[in-house]
Amino acid sequence: MRLSVNHHYCPLCFAEIPVGSERCPACGRDIEYWERHTPYFERLLWALHNPHSEVRMGAILSLQHQGRAEAAEPLADCAMRFPVDVVQGLAVVDAITQLPESPEKQRALQTLQSHAAHSVRNAAEKFCAATNGE
Repeated sequence: MRLSVNHHYCPLCFAEIPVGSERCPACGRDIEYWERHTPYFERLLWALHNPHSEVRMGAILSLQHQGRAEAAEPLADCAMRFPVDVVQGLAVVDAITQLPESPEKQRALQTLQSHAAHSVRNAAEKFCAATNGE
């Protein structure tokens, strides 16, 4: 049996919309304009707010590969916003540890040391201890 996909989600407000929509019926924004005129890095940061974990995970992995220090704090905020998604939280810690050394990276790892999930807190703490020579 083949499922018919007849909707997708607005990349701006994440409302369910029909495939091919040029303008989101929920938020009224011009989707194609936003996608064409928003830099890829900014769209990845925005995708960290998506309610679907698969979309967030794709953004986390892509941001890790981008290697830009300014992604560290938005990544940590994503993990803190979705505390029950422990796998995602661990992926965020891993992504942040792969970023260049920076104050943003250190603040992000400090933030994650107060994550609701013990394993995420522990991973962030271990990396901080290792970089501080403990």
